[in-house]
Amino acid sequence: MTNRELDLEWMELIKQALDAGISKKEIREFLHSQSQDMKADFKVI
Repeated sequence: MTNRELDLEWMELIKQALDAGISKKEIREFLHSQSQDMKADFKVI
């Protein structure tokens, strides 16, 4: 999968979330929390 394909897939997921009534703030908070979890799991140096 190319970066462009991945970007388009993310854009579609965000659009679906917004269409489902999830706010931009909620999406942002969710992605931020997932990023923190991944950092903890991988113990980024």
